[in-house]
Amino acid sequence: MGLLLKIILFGVAVYAVWKTFSRWKGLFDRFVGKPEEPARPAPPPPPPPSEPLAARKVAIQETIQCAGCGAYNPAGAEKCGQCGRPQPRPN
Repeated sequence: MGLLLKIILFGVAVYAVWKTFSRWKGLFDRFVGKPEEPARPAPPPPPPPSEPLAARKVAIQETIQCAGCGAYNPAGAEKCGQCGRPQPRPN
């Protein structure tokens, strides 16, 4: 057989397989039905409105720089947390 005849027969075979598959799939879908899409969960409710930024009170602790190591410590601390040097008492 010639090469062209083999190519044509291969194409006919592929076409027959494709048509048979699509026919069986159509029959299956007709009798069984397409599967239903799963229900999507409801979106979460929006968060409650919060206070505006200007209304929020933010407490910022006052700090003092250590003379020994340069670390910033709270003003109420007795000594530096890094080097252990005593903090000066504000008058």
